Amino acid sequence: MQVLTTRGVQFPNGMPQVMGSRSYHGLRLATSSARHIRPAERPLNPERVTQGFAAALSSALANVEALDVRSQRLTAQAVYNPDSVNAHTLIIAGEKARFALNLTKSLADGVIRAYRELTTPR
Repeated sequence: MQVLTTRGVQFPNGMPQVMGSRSYHGLRLATSSARHIRPAERPLNPERVTQGFAAALSSALANVEALDVRSQRLTAQAVYNPDSVNAHTLIIAGEKARFALNLTKSLADGVIRAYRELTTPR
């Protein structure tokens, strides 16, 4: 963490600059739980970080499809064997799938709108 102690603003060469002294205090946060955020030395999976746009888009769409498939599977299970599925689990899965599909549709509409805006001659 850098700490800047200011003594005011001065105008060398006509440009305002904050004048002061900088000092570095190496404060360490105490992490007592495995769930606390820790500074990462390197990415956990370098292949995932360096994937291209097409792979990221494909992965996101696969996640949306997986949520929809899970919701459909739980709905069918609730119809055929109602005692095997909790109602709140079914509702949560359905809402997750609905939200993911609506977000995907909104993003796709925005991309199409931006493409049309860029390609329309004025």
